Amino acid sequence: MSENDEDSLLLQKLGNGEEHALVPLMERYKQSIFRFVYRYLGNEADSAEITEDTFFRVYQNASKYSPKASVKTWIFAIALNLCRDRLRRQKKLKGQVSLNTPVPENQTGSHVLEAIDSGSMDPRSELNSSETIQLVNQQIQRLPEKLKFPFVFCILEEHTYDECATILKTNRKTVETRIYRARKALRERLSASL
Repeated sequence: MSENDEDSLLLQKLGNGEEHALVPLMERYKQSIFRFVYRYLGNEADSAEITEDTFFRVYQNASKYSPKASVKTWIFAIALNLCRDRLRRQKKLKGQVSLNTPVPENQTGSHVLEAIDSGSMDPRSELNSSETIQLVNQQIQRLPEKLKFPFVFCILEEHTYDECATILKTNRKTVETRIYRARKALRERLSASL
């Protein structure tokens, strides 16, 4: 029995109310979903939350799954949609600060935004990564979504172009073109920055 057949059987069981069927799916895909989301969003806390939400959606929608695509592709499509929703929400909320946000003792109210979103990494992460890697990651985050998903999914996470095409509901040639354009944009931006 192939991996996809096993996954389809697990989804069928899950759709029929057998909750324990979610565990093997999570064991198989949780790490790769987390890595993908982390590379897509660049935030560990958001990545953990979206990974959890992805499997909650798998649980909720298992009975609605139709085998047009592999289970793996279906799960990644759910994760991608959650990432897109998170990015849209972040764009709407950017620059807004809650009135309940505490101000550290050594800062005035004018420094609240800087205290909340300094854009800097924690010290452990800074020690583990070079400036070049940080610059590359920043440039990947700035890619248009059309180019970012295929690049992260296929190049960084090493999934197939065909799986990517299925998630995006397009063809392989479009995926290849978008990856080519993403690489070209990254090369141009990085050569200007370095």
